[in-house]
Amino acid sequence: MRSAAPNTARTIEAGVLLIGLGAILLLASLFLEWYQPGAEAWDVFEVWDLVLALLAIAALVAVASRLGFGPQRPAPWLIVPAVATLVIVLYALVDPPPITAALPDGDPGTGLWLALAGAILMAAGALLSVARISVAISTASPGAGDPSAVPHDIATPAAGGPRVGDSSMGGGTTQDAPAQPVVPPTEPTRRL
Repeated sequence: MRSAAPNTARTIEAGVLLIGLGAILLLASLFLEWYQPGAEAWDVFEVWDLVLALLAIAALVAVASRLGFGPQRPAPWLIVPAVATLVIVLYALVDPPPITAALPDGDPGTGLWLALAGAILMAAGALLSVARISVAISTASPGAGDPSAVPHDIATPAAGGPRVGDSSMGGGTTQDAPAQPVVPPTEPTRRL
């Protein structure tokens, strides 16, 4: 009989994954056009581009620590960058920097919309991490689906139990009946 190796399960917080994805989108957006035509975040902001880059890096460091790389970071390392990023990107969308007035078009570009999507993902991830919602990833070991790995006391019927198709039941074939759980007798209920 082959013994079944235990399944190993690793729990990953869904919020942590969303924060990581949002931080990657935010970093990528900084190199794309934020305002048309051709104005990147590095061109239109004096400080906010650096702040957004640092917030994305801080979020990625926190995500890496939650996934087991490096020392564990506290929850504010996940929540503060997400909320701050959302506020900064929404402000850039509602009130563009003054330099965009000199641009012929000045409308939001792909980079700003991508940054908004990343900020929303980061905020949703922070909300999920506060709610402690997680996804369990299980790695099945060889033989986990092997029926011979099931203990015999579960797979066989109780001793002396009825058999399906037994001659005493009027059938022609003999098959094992499903195992019935053994319930200990209880005392009768006394009424007062």
